[in-house]
Amino acid sequence: MSSLSITGLGSAQTGNRVDSVLTFLGLDGFSLERQVVSLGLLSAVALIGKTLLSLVIIRRTLFFLAKRSASMSRLLISKYFTIPVSRINQRSAQHSIYTLTDGVTTIMVGVIGALVTLIADVTLLLVMGAGLFFVDPVTATSTAVIFGSLAYILYRNMNNDMKKLGERQTTLGIESSQRIYEAVTSYRELLVRDRRGYYASKIGGIRLDLANGQAKMSFLSGLSKYILEIALVITALLLASYQFSSTTAFRAIATLTVFVAASTRILPAILRLQQGFLGIKVSLAQAKPTLDLIEEFASVIPENLEIKPISRDHKDFKGSVKVSEVCFEYETKIEVLNNISLSADPGDFIAIVGGSGAGKTTLVDVILGALEQKSGTVEISGKSPKLAFSNWPGAVAYVPQDSPVINGTIRENLGLGYPLSDVEDLHCWKSLKIARLDEFVATLPNKLDTYVGDRGTRLSGGQRQRLGIARALLTNPKLLILDEATSSLDALTESEISQSLRSFKGKITLLVIAHRLSTVVEADKIYFLEKGVVRGVGNFSELKQKLPEFLAQAELMGL
Repeated sequence: MSSLSITGLGSAQTGNRVDSVLTFLGLDGFSLERQVVSLGLLSAVALIGKTLLSLVIIRRTLFFLAKRSASMSRLLISKYFTIPVSRINQRSAQHSIYTLTDGVTTIMVGVIGALVTLIADVTLLLVMGAGLFFVDPVTATSTAVIFGSLAYILYRNMNNDMKKLGERQTTLGIESSQRIYEAVTSYRELLVRDRRGYYASKIGGIRLDLANGQAKMSFLSGLSKYILEIALVITALLLASYQFSSTTAFRAIATLTVFVAASTRILPAILRLQQGFLGIKVSLAQAKPTLDLIEEFASVIPENLEIKPISRDHKDFKGSVKVSEVCFEYETKIEVLNNISLSADPGDFIAIVGGSGAGKTTLVDVILGALEQKSGTVEISGKSPKLAFSNWPGAVAYVPQDSPVINGTIRENLGLGYPLSDVEDLHCWKSLKIARLDEFVATLPNKLDTYVGDRGTRLSGGQRQRLGIARALLTNPKLLILDEATSSLDALTESEISQSLRSFKGKITLLVIAHRLSTVVEADKIYFLEKGVVRGVGNFSELKQKLPEFLAQAELMGL
């Protein structure tokens, strides 16, 4: 259009290339005005069509990447829930959260999404380059060489810096979240130790490093723009000198017009390409934790985690536990459990006692299937733990020493993992009564639907523990495993809850880990562990006679 307009205004003859285009479009017999108008309308239709098509492609791409991102997160989380708890504990909570969420998004948007954009920009450059080459091959070649070389030099010089910055930003981001979490969860200790200023300074320093890193990344990304703009001006001057000295003024102006018009599209595309490749480098560095996790989980086959409705009628389930010659060791190769055997028949009250480091919690984790034993077998109701849980969901309940409390209502905490529609009032109040928490909940403004705060901050430690016990009883379990579940309770409340649990004797199998021997006096069988070995088995009276260590502990407690 520019060439046609200039030659027309100067009453000169159009060039061969312009004539061939006009002939191809069937416009060679029209007047100049109609030719320009026709070319303008065709250009407008083409540009509008391109824009609309771009919108469709971008929308489809974004939704595709969003779905793939969610799908990848779900797959990784499924694999994450398949591995033993010992491997989960190798990473901090904040590291795991980033790896399974933001890291996945970075891969999908920052890497794959950027590649899709780069394909579009490469296509644009090819089209624009072809058009410029059609007008003037020398100009097109020179432009490609100058801008291409400059973009490559900039990329090479910034590549390593941006990669290192991306890795550092990821590390600092995880550390920042971790320090904030530590400060929030340890507020009372920091208050008493007068160390709040230390954490504020530490977190502030990390945030400053993050801000400086982000500023440097932004500066390096923007630097390319200004360098390329300077290169554009210099290239235009050189091109003008060449064109006016080697061809007619009409052709020189037409070529320069096309060059400037094309450059307004080519230069941003080159800039996006250069920044896109740098962005991919940064994204790959930021996604390294997730990429490492994907590689680590390559051989992990996720379990079929079905979503089943709540069940309180556990037909055919037998509350039996059989542990046969189990040995277990962590990655340190230090044996924690050595040839442990244990059995519980339906309705039994079984206790596991011993000093700190005896292996009690590790044994329970093996029984629950959270840890995989080195050798030996574990059966619950005649099946492996995970198969038993899958066949009879809710038939086995577990209460840890420190019951987790989510930021939700009493009802949401009781029904942890179940939709609220399955958490009926009748069963909630029944389990709360056994846990001696019903009177307190009845005084709350919204009863079962009262919010308990983040990590249960609106509840006392004993109330949080009782809420955990009530949660375990919601599904009417036939096997109840308690790991120091009454350690946060006062003596009176502990006695009341123990009495309630003892009323289940013969109906529910109780497997209890306890430091306080007063809670296991009436146990049918007590296993005394020491350094991962069962030192003695028997009821309370029998163990006092068999083991001097047990007798000494009992006498210290007046038992």
